[in-house]
Amino acid sequence: MTANSVKSPNQSVMPLSARINQQNQLEIGGISATDLVKKFDTPLWIICQETIEQAAAELKEGLANYPAGTSACYAAKAFLCKAMVKLIDKQGFCLDVVSEGELQTALAAGFNPDNIYLHGNNKSDREIALAIEHKIKLVVDNLEDLQKLASHSPAPCQVLLRIIPGIELDTHDHIKTGHDKSKFGIPLCDLDSTIDYIKSQPSIELLGLHAHIGSQAMDLAPFIDVIDVFASLYSGIKQKHGLSLSHLDVGGGLGIAYVESDRPIALVDWARAIAVKVQEAFEQKALALPHLSIEPGRCLVGTAGVTLYQAGRAKHLPDGTNYLSLDGGMADNPRPITYQAIYTARVANRMEPRLDQVKQWSLVGRYCESGDIIVEEVNLDVDPGDIIAIFATGAYNYSMASNYNRTARPACVLVYKGQAEVIVERESVSDLLRQDRIASWL
Repeated sequence: MTANSVKSPNQSVMPLSARINQQNQLEIGGISATDLVKKFDTPLWIICQETIEQAAAELKEGLANYPAGTSACYAAKAFLCKAMVKLIDKQGFCLDVVSEGELQTALAAGFNPDNIYLHGNNKSDREIALAIEHKIKLVVDNLEDLQKLASHSPAPCQVLLRIIPGIELDTHDHIKTGHDKSKFGIPLCDLDSTIDYIKSQPSIELLGLHAHIGSQAMDLAPFIDVIDVFASLYSGIKQKHGLSLSHLDVGGGLGIAYVESDRPIALVDWARAIAVKVQEAFEQKALALPHLSIEPGRCLVGTAGVTLYQAGRAKHLPDGTNYLSLDGGMADNPRPITYQAIYTARVANRMEPRLDQVKQWSLVGRYCESGDIIVEEVNLDVDPGDIIAIFATGAYNYSMASNYNRTARPACVLVYKGQAEVIVERESVSDLLRQDRIASWL
């Protein structure tokens, strides 16, 4: 089995390097899941480098014919560590960060500050100072961002204004960001006054506008709609303010396949359609074409990730419910309890099941919450001690993980052409205790 090489990476549930070997075991990056578990233990996050490289190549191919310059900016919030910074740098990507931690990770890995954009709706003074120091572009969320810049920056600082475009994405409420009541961005009714403020500040240079309408989008239409909004705004800004904005960031949010029934647009088709639409919309309004940025996060790295667990206790209830407890759960993957996210599960050490042993299971985590359920219903041939693979966990698993129930976070391993190396060390109990202090009066 392969992860269907005719599909775009974001359309495949499994990483592109996924195979079933002659021992009926899952292989990722040329290494069996059983060998990875023997070497690195469970729970374990696996990241497939080949999948990330192919996804990056398709995104760049989709943008290739846009005539005014493009950049693909990886959204660090999806998954970031120093190795990931190096990997996206090799692909020629820029980087979107939203915190000092993400920014310092990028700088520590040697990433060019010229290619970093600082986002966030409540940037700290420290984050703004670092952006000024390293000449990092800011994506401004509110007037206070601009006021902080004006008071801190002695030299021109380049900014994009994040707007609320008034476009609602068909996705979970918690990951909608383009609708009128979003906590992110500048309402369109305040855009003119915000630009007037920028024009009064010599230390601020307005490059263009930015919007992000949400995450896990399957369809192209909302992205096309937001480009029409942008074209009208750029035309209005030129007429009212005499500004020809040089940069346009249409955001991201393209989804991935978590289960076989998910049908996201292919990466190359998504990027190409955006590039074509921007050119058409801006030319129709006789506007100079801006530099075009897109922000792939989940769709670049999500499919690359697999989480490996060991199956533990089995429990069979009188109503026919069968619970199988895993040695991880909501602390390493909070998405099911947060977004009701769904996943695909397989027994990694027995990919083709014994048909007479298959039954319906609910895969549950080890944490003290009734909602700690990784997969609600799945038909598996599984025994205690087997290795369970959960696919498409490259995005928002490591980055949202916690130490709930005082448990240590798993290791993360990068695999590539038969090689496997730890890129984030497994935490220990000593790591958990290191920050503790006992008050002097206790």
